[in-house]
Amino acid sequence: MIPPIDDYALRLSAAIPFFKTILGNRQHGAWQRLISFIKSSETLSAFDKAAAYVEGYAHALVDSDQIDISIERDVLIIETVDAWRCARVGSSTSTYL
Repeated sequence: MIPPIDDYALRLSAAIPFFKTILGNRQHGAWQRLISFIKSSETLSAFDKAAAYVEGYAHALVDSDQIDISIERDVLIIETVDAWRCARVGSSTSTYL
């Protein structure tokens, strides 16, 4: 059974714990907007572009020392985006494996 779209969005939303500060709230808001771009993408190309922004934003937060390096978090983000993409195209296997 394929999880609902909101399950993927919730997994991504919880992937990065943001601090309860002004900066953390702004970062969380940007993260949520990027996830909403994935949810609202109408084409596979738009989905891939939005997914790349999500992955890039997480890396930018690490590069700027806003969040710590976490292989588990990175894998969670990549796996979630890949599963979401596969669900969109109706495939049960990853296109990247």
